[in-house]
Amino acid sequence: MPQTLYDSAFLDKNYVTNYYNVYKFDEDHYLITTDHAAWVVLSKEEYDLLRLERVEEDPNLYRSLKEVGIILTNDNIKDVIKLYAERNHFLFRGPSLHIVVPTLRCNQKCIYCHSSVEPSNAKGYDMDEETAKAIVDFIFKSPTKTLCIEFQGGDCLLNFSIVEFIIDYAKDVAKKKKKKVVFNLVTNLTLMNEDIVKSLSKRKIMGISTSLDGPKHIHDKTRKYLNGRGSYDDVVYWIKRIKDEWKYHFNLNALCTVTKYSLPYVKEMVDEYISLGFNRIFLRPLNNIGFAKKTWNKIGYTPEEYLVFWKEGIEYIIKQNVEGKEIHEFMSVIFLKKILQKYDPLFVDIQSPCGAGIGQLLYTYNGDIHTCDEGKIFPEFKLGNVKTSRYTDIFKNKTLISMIDISSRQNYLCDNCPWNPYCGICPIYTYAAQGSVVSKLSMDDKCKIYKEIIRTLFQKLIFSRDDRKILLEWVKKDTILT
Repeated sequence: MPQTLYDSAFLDKNYVTNYYNVYKFDEDHYLITTDHAAWVVLSKEEYDLLRLERVEEDPNLYRSLKEVGIILTNDNIKDVIKLYAERNHFLFRGPSLHIVVPTLRCNQKCIYCHSSVEPSNAKGYDMDEETAKAIVDFIFKSPTKTLCIEFQGGDCLLNFSIVEFIIDYAKDVAKKKKKKVVFNLVTNLTLMNEDIVKSLSKRKIMGISTSLDGPKHIHDKTRKYLNGRGSYDDVVYWIKRIKDEWKYHFNLNALCTVTKYSLPYVKEMVDEYISLGFNRIFLRPLNNIGFAKKTWNKIGYTPEEYLVFWKEGIEYIIKQNVEGKEIHEFMSVIFLKKILQKYDPLFVDIQSPCGAGIGQLLYTYNGDIHTCDEGKIFPEFKLGNVKTSRYTDIFKNKTLISMIDISSRQNYLCDNCPWNPYCGICPIYTYAAQGSVVSKLSMDDKCKIYKEIIRTLFQKLIFSRDDRKILLEWVKKDTILT
């Protein structure tokens, strides 16, 4: 009988056990996970057969473990390799998200902002057309077929003529290159006006993202104008107008950043989003970076405090679903898609390796290229400039290569964590919080938060039929992520 490439691995049995990690929920429920994100729940008896490598004694168990790739045979090993490659498909396509900062100027000074913003009347911080054209030309060197250009700031509406120029020029280049390009715009909305919204509608941008930290008494504490006045009324005015008058033109989304002020009010925050017609809320934990680092003792919290808030929020959102209201929590959907689907959903902040370079690049007003959104405030994470750097230079940059390596979770603690296949780390956050891109995981707040969120979602999927039904609906309905 002719031998296959893999015969040497199966000398004593007709299978070998794939590398796996285990989490014990209780005495008769053991969660098994693998690096290609397969998972299964076993009884104590089944788990004993697996760990003792005697699964062939239970034909049903053998078939189940073979089907998901927890045991490997000559019949399934190529399929498991393919699944692993598909899971990491983003490694082979080039950066698709390109964040452009037309200006560093902003009319607000939010207490947690991680951008290096300048006052709205500052000079010398706006992108010109020459730089904008060079950025677009550089973006289209990415090998990926579909590109997303996202405008950030500062607030990009303070240099809106360049936003229009980039959209128009990028569409022309896309037509010549036979590529697809879509556009997102991130703005605090307070600078929006009739002319701008009509221009965006005419140019058919895909989405507008804004920030709403909750009801007025929360939002106005965290997101203030330069004169100290809260911005809630102006933001909500434009949220309502866009949803009422242009709801078929734009996909309008908002996110909230959770500060210490938010912790007692998660129900009120969810109610606020529902009342404004949003069908999702992103209960985003605060990053200890930028302005937030200076005021952490005032606005920050422990991972444990955040998790109490998040769990209360999840239970309340599920309760709203039971009562017929359509809303879901976005961070939960990110992790659920990682758990339930074979492809990674490409949320670059929770990805391994992280999105720096392989998923996204950021271009500042002067053409400097940075690893990512968070990386723009640190000169250490500058990769080059569109006017002087070749495309290949950026991807040979030692900083970028190190970022990819460090965020691949190839270390002892991550390698032995059952939540590893569904997690993702941000070296920039680690650098800001710990002074090094190499995380001391026992001190890593994001690690603690993500592990408990993933564990909680698995618990609901496994043990609560009612919750599982709702969570599966969230995954089906949220189409923002692939």
